[in-house]
Amino acid sequence: MPLSLSYHHLTHHIVPGPQSFSYFITFILLPIALLIPRTTLSTWQNIAIFLPAMTVATFDAWWKMGGVDVISVDALLWAAYMLWFADPWEDFIYVRRTTAMGGGGDDGAEGIRHSRNPGMTGSKSLVENDRTAPLSTDAASNSFHEQQYPSSLAERISWVGTLLVSICLNNWKIGRPSHDRLQPAPPAFSARIPFVKQTLLSVLRGFLVLDLTRAYINYDAYFSDPTVSISSALPFQQLNWIPPQLLCSAIIGAQAWALISQMFYLPCLLPVGLNALGLLSDEWSPHTWPPYYGSPRIIFLDGVRGFWGDYWHRSMRAFSIAPGYAIADSLGLRGRSLIRYAIITTVAFGLSGFIHTGLVPPEPLHATISVNIIRMHVAAFFWLQPLAILAETVTAEQRYLPRI
Repeated sequence: MPLSLSYHHLTHHIVPGPQSFSYFITFILLPIALLIPRTTLSTWQNIAIFLPAMTVATFDAWWKMGGVDVISVDALLWAAYMLWFADPWEDFIYVRRTTAMGGGGDDGAEGIRHSRNPGMTGSKSLVENDRTAPLSTDAASNSFHEQQYPSSLAERISWVGTLLVSICLNNWKIGRPSHDRLQPAPPAFSARIPFVKQTLLSVLRGFLVLDLTRAYINYDAYFSDPTVSISSALPFQQLNWIPPQLLCSAIIGAQAWALISQMFYLPCLLPVGLNALGLLSDEWSPHTWPPYYGSPRIIFLDGVRGFWGDYWHRSMRAFSIAPGYAIADSLGLRGRSLIRYAIITTVAFGLSGFIHTGLVPPEPLHATISVNIIRMHVAAFFWLQPLAILAETVTAEQRYLPRI
C-alpha cells in the first residue's frame, strides 16, 4: 500500500491526524510569542497578535481533519494558558538543577539533593492541595538555581524551550502557592538502570494485560455486537458471580491502562540513552523527572478523587484547570469553598471530555453508529466525573475539603 494511502487509512479510520499545514501553526507561533519580551509587546498586544491566529489555524485544521484530535486541542489550550490565563514573563520561575543527579550514572549513587519535600501529602482532589509541605533537612542546600524570564535571547530560547515541554510544570514555580511549594519535584529514579528496568516491566506487563483482555474479548459478543447489552450473561459460567457491567468496564479500563502506560516509559528510553551518551542533559532525561503515575494505594483511600488527583498522570492538568481558576477568581471565590471547587472541577473535566473526543477518528472502523454519538459517549465519561468527585467531597469529613 502506498505511504499516502496508509496515512489516509491511519488518520481516517484509526486515530485522527494532521491533514493540512494549519495544524502546525500553533506549534510555530507559541514559541515565537513567548520569546518576545514584555518591553516589545504588552500582555494584550501579545494575545491579540498570536492567540486569534492560532485559534483560526487550529479550527481550520479541525475542519480539514473532520474533527478534533488530542494533540491539536492540547496545543491550543496550552497556548491559551501560556498567553492568557498565566503570565510566564512575570510569574514563572524555572528551578534549575546545579548539581548532577548522582552523576546520572547507574551505580546506585545518591540522588540529587532537594531544598523542599514535594510529596503530595494529604491531597484529596484533582486540584492541588494548598497545605504547606514540610521542609526537608536539606532545605538550606544550594542545589538549585531559580531562573526567571531571561533578558538575553540565547537564554530565553533555552528557557522557553524547556517550559514548552514541561507539560506537568514540574520544576517550575508558576505563582500558585499550592503548586510552587511542591517544587522542585524529586526524580522518580536514582539512576538510569532503574528506569530501564521499570520500562521493561511496564512493557511486559502492558502486553500481558492486552493479550489477556483481547483473549477474553474474542469470546464475549458484547464487544463486537452492538445489539448485545452490557448486562447480558457472561460467556463463561465460572464468571457468573461477577456483574457483567463491572467485568466489561474493567476489561476496557485495563486495556486503556495498558496502552497509556506504554506511552511514557518506552519512548523515553531514547532520551535516557542519549543522556547516558552525554548528548542530553540530566534536566531533559526522563529518569530525572518525577513519577508519571502516583501510587495506586491512593485510589483505595480517596476513591475517584485519589485516582484523578494523585494516581493518574497530570499531563492535562495545568491548562484544563486554569479557566476554572479564572472563573472562580472572577466570582470572588477563595479558600476552602465547595462552590469554587465545583467550578474548577467541572471546567477541568468539561475540557477533558472535549480533548478526549479527539481519540475518535472521522470514520471509525466497524462503527455501527454515528461518529458524533461515539464522541459524545467518550466525552460523557469525563463529564460525569465531577459528579462522583463532588459526591465524595460532600460526604467526606470537612477537613478533607481541599484548599484551592
